[in-house]
Amino acid sequence: MRAVPRQPRVSSRSHPATGTVRDRTGARRRRSAAETRNAILEAAQRRLLAGGPEAIRLQEIAADAGISHPAILHHFGSREGLVEAMVMRGVTNLQTQFLEGWPSAKEPDIEGVFDRFYEVASRRGIARMLAWLILSGKSNRTMTPNVFKPAAERMHAGRIRRAQQQGRRLPALEETLFAATFLFILVLGDSLFGPSVRRAVGLGSGADTTRRFRRWLSKTVELLETRRAHS
Repeated sequence: MRAVPRQPRVSSRSHPATGTVRDRTGARRRRSAAETRNAILEAAQRRLLAGGPEAIRLQEIAADAGISHPAILHHFGSREGLVEAMVMRGVTNLQTQFLEGWPSAKEPDIEGVFDRFYEVASRRGIARMLAWLILSGKSNRTMTPNVFKPAAERMHAGRIRRAQQQGRRLPALEETLFAATFLFILVLGDSLFGPSVRRAVGLGSGADTTRRFRRWLSKTVELLETRRAHS
């Protein structure tokens, strides 16, 4: 008589949408929904950094996070929903870094702003994911109206203070919104196409060339800002 393989026992306390983790004592406990969601996003972020958007595969992410494939669908609905959540998380981190770093000791700190933007947009791969959403017409839930307005308002407050200190005309809010748009487009564009364009024009695409270009870019933008302030 052929033996029937024993099926692994599934605890009635487990939940496919949360999974379990060990606490500091080593005891197993069920993860909360927020913890599971965060674990999925962290696993997806690691996959993104290692292999780009093509590496966002739900089954592999589920295995990395120690949950089941249906758990990701439970929390995000689909791969597109997970991508949107990743971009929203990146956008939130981007704005948080901006608000924490502006104003800095140097005002306007264009180079510091670029560094913080590049950290999230380029090094964490959010620019590629956001571009994919925009080009596929699925960015409505991420690039919502006024999503970056708090950062733009912080930037505007810094420009107002600087103008008052120097006895100049106060900048209009629209001018700052234009400047914020310009900075965002610069960072997003360079994060997506910078290495390829620099290589194509003969500069090369290595890390040292990238640093020199971005340093030049920040000085150029700062010079434009200074000229505008004294015009």
